[in-house]
Amino acid sequence: MKIFTAAATAASLFVSVAAQAEVREPVVVRVRHADLDLRRADHRVQLDARIRRAALIACGPATMDLRRNADSARCRKEMLADAAPKLGALSQAPIALASNN
Repeated sequence: MKIFTAAATAASLFVSVAAQAEVREPVVVRVRHADLDLRRADHRVQLDARIRRAALIACGPATMDLRRNADSARCRKEMLADAAPKLGALSQAPIALASNN
């Protein structure tokens, strides 16, 4: 419980990944979660949505450029994969992003 309490008081969850394939500059996104009780399934769903929204904004939306779309999709996938173990560390209950199910 000490680990969860300490983690729950943190102001943000950091998700990082290289955003662009050509430049591959690291991207760090802060996702607010201090207002959520991650022991509750509905709050984990809210955090999952926040992470997905942050990844979409950081990696970019779909465009007419297929190469850029592939890079953006890979960026989002990497960000979500990076977030999954960090989410698990915040809660004693196992947490899986919806895309991992």
